[in-house]
Order: sequence, then structure tokens, then C-alpha cells
Amino acid sequence: MAENIKNAERVIHQINVALKYLEGDILPALGMDNVESEMLLGIKILEAQENERKRIARDIHDGPAQYIANAVMRVDFCKRIIEKNIDEGLKELFELKEILKRALKEVRDIIFDLRPMSLDDLGLNQTIHELVKSITQDHDLIINLKLKPVKDEIEPIIQVAVFRIVQEILNNVKKHSKAKNVEIKLDYGLKYLMLVVNDDGIGFDVEKTLDEVKKRGESFGLLGIMERVKQLQGDIHIESKRGIGTTFKIKLPVNRKVLKDEGEN
Repeated sequence: MAENIKNAERVIHQINVALKYLEGDILPALGMDNVESEMLLGIKILEAQENERKRIARDIHDGPAQYIANAVMRVDFCKRIIEKNIDEGLKELFELKEILKRALKEVRDIIFDLRPMSLDDLGLNQTIHELVKSITQDHDLIINLKLKPVKDEIEPIIQVAVFRIVQEILNNVKKHSKAKNVEIKLDYGLKYLMLVVNDDGIGFDVEKTLDEVKKRGESFGLLGIMERVKQLQGDIHIESKRGIGTTFKIKLPVNRKVLKDEGEN
């Protein structure tokens, strides 16, 4: 009985927080009323988002992906049974197999997009390498990586943010830039990291595009990049020239302690 009451109170509190959030009054709802709490709120939101993505990714991996893989194996079994006299059936089975293989690839792509498991297992740099490998297989694009080795110098949630930013920038490159070459540089010190991504694409009018983004809510990728940087109290600078290309320069803290220290100064 006591446990049920606690659960009910927890649900009511969550509903109140959600309502306050919709009203634009999230900090008082969470009991936060100082500058430090406001800055750390961005970290908490990112952690919640990434935890949910991780759960969904694991569910898809253990569920539909396994069923599809099993179906591909069953098709091969059926093929051996009917191959002697049912040519049309073999043709249908072959087409079905190809469809299932494409579906399996799409499911794995969704998993990678939601939460690359290699981010936990292999780390930031290798996950970026995997992303680049996937992109260059499907697009006529050369991506050069200059990444300083990362172990535990950068906090995991910051690593996630860096990966998401790289992912969004490369999505923009694929969709809009018409670039042939991209260079990604990652360096860091004791307090901050610097991410620089430049391409040789067609470029764009930065001020005009940002103005349109803010007014119309277009280009969610660009909005997502700027929002992540803002949540982490970072800095972003975009340089672009028509016919020359675009450069993103992004500075982020390497951990939340930097955020706390900066808030106290």
C-alpha cells in the first residue's frame, strides 16, 4: 500500500513537472532556482534523452532484428526443399530474402541512429569512424578524420553530444552541401574540447539561414546542433562562403565540473 502511494505521488510529480515545462516554468517545478542548477539542467535533459534512446535501441536489437535474421535463415531452408521443381517459387523466395536483408539493414541503421552501441563498447573515436564508414559506402564523399585519442578525459554524456553533433553536421553535408571532401578534427585540453568540421561544398548564407531557421523552425539538424551546444554552455561559430564551403567550430566543456566551476566564477 505504501509503495503504491509513493508511485502515485511520483506520477503526480512527473505530471506537474511536464505541465510546468509546457508553461515554460521548468526550473521552479524541479526545485531549481539558482544559476548552477539552470546550467546543469541541460546535462540532465541530455542524460534522460540518451538513456531512453539506449533502451529503445536495445529493444529493437533484441526483438525485430533477431526475428528478421531468423527469417533470412528460414528462407534458405525453404530454398533447398523446393529447388528441384518450383522455379517460380525460388524466384519469389529470392526476392523475399532480398527484402528481408534490406529490412534488417534498415533496423540496424535505426539502432545506430538511436544509440550506437559502439559508443559504449568502442568509444567516441571508433564510433565516429563507423559512422564515416557507413556514409562513405553510400555517398561519393571523402571524409578525413583527425581525432585526438579519447579514453575517459571526456565525460560520456559529452561524448554522446559530440557524436550527435558530428552526425547532424554530416547529415547536412549529405543533403545540402554537394561537397566532395570533409575534414573532422577533434582536440581537447583539461577543460574544453574543440570540434572543427569543414567541407568544400557550395556553402550558404549563414545569417540568412539562421534567421529563417529561427523564424520558421526549418532545418531541424542545424537547430539540433545549436541546441546541444547551448545546453552544454558551449560556443559555436559557423563560417561559410558560396562556392568555397562551410566550417563549424564548436567548443564544449569536457565534463560537468567545468560547467559548475564556470557558474561559480
